[in-house]
Amino acid sequence: MSDPTEDFAQMWRWFATHCHGYSPLYERISLAIADDRALLDDVRAAPPSAHLPPALLAAVHYLLLDGAEHPLADVYSGRSDSDPGPLFLDICRSRRADVMAILAVRHIQTNECGRSAVIGPGLTWLASRLDGPYSLIDVGASAGLNLLGDRYRIDYGTHGATGPEDSPVRIACSVVAGHPPIAERLPRFASRLGIDRSPIDLTNPDDARWLLACVWPDTDRLEHTKAAIKLAQLDPPRVIAGDATPTLAEVLAELDEGAVAVIITTWAFAYLSTEDRKEFMMLLDRESQARDIAWLSAEGAGTVEPFADQAAPDDDQGTSNILGAILFKGGERHPQLLGYVQEHGGWIDWRAP
Repeated sequence: MSDPTEDFAQMWRWFATHCHGYSPLYERISLAIADDRALLDDVRAAPPSAHLPPALLAAVHYLLLDGAEHPLADVYSGRSDSDPGPLFLDICRSRRADVMAILAVRHIQTNECGRSAVIGPGLTWLASRLDGPYSLIDVGASAGLNLLGDRYRIDYGTHGATGPEDSPVRIACSVVAGHPPIAERLPRFASRLGIDRSPIDLTNPDDARWLLACVWPDTDRLEHTKAAIKLAQLDPPRVIAGDATPTLAEVLAELDEGAVAVIITTWAFAYLSTEDRKEFMMLLDRESQARDIAWLSAEGAGTVEPFADQAAPDDDQGTSNILGAILFKGGERHPQLLGYVQEHGGWIDWRAP
């Protein structure tokens, strides 16, 4: 018979391989957690939404951002090179009640603004094929940081840069292959709106701290996330609570006539069930009888059906995710593989013409 705790341990060992080469900190911590049955049993007792590794990692990071005094804080900030594994286990034991309380109420919220670096070329490509005006809709928007991508300065090295030069949000993205369309400015949007089951309220300090807690500390993402949060707090994007497909149907029904609906999903579509994914695409089929619709997706391989058979590139960039666009016109689908991307926007491998 299967041992549920050992199943959890295997999940953490797999997660460690996912972190390899990208987050040495979380790789080491994940391996330590995999060997601690008591901690694994605690996580198993938490709600199902807290069972995936990023939830526990974020819960501890949240405590440190809230000022918890523990040697692990020095490791996270780069002031110490102590082994983070034993320290992580220690804070989980010493602050067990606090960790479990966080896991009971918080959900993973990866609102990585660096993803705007891979969304941007996709939006520029779409704008070259569809006439505006455009209405931007982010499904699975969290706090809506990627609705503000046109306000960030995104540097693609020798391939150019996008966005205001004086933006406080600075993001770097490597182009490892191809020639993505890098525009000085992203397309103008007549409206922008986010949909999320549990939107993050950036005016709430605890919610803003949780959003930061979900950022991996040693991946150079904390600073641009902090800057993006401050920018969003000045002019918060509108994000409404609701389930993906039914709420999207309501939003599309209220769009101005003639507006092209540009829908984006970034590592959110995978959270829908297989049946919900079918209903999502059928909704876009129906709505495209009345207006053009574009769906820009950045998701793991095999998640979006038209790109399910795409093979990952043979390179040294690690696990690849697929950036794809589907144009819905008159009830017909026109898919186009755009490229392969790193899940936090670190690099892009462009494949579209």
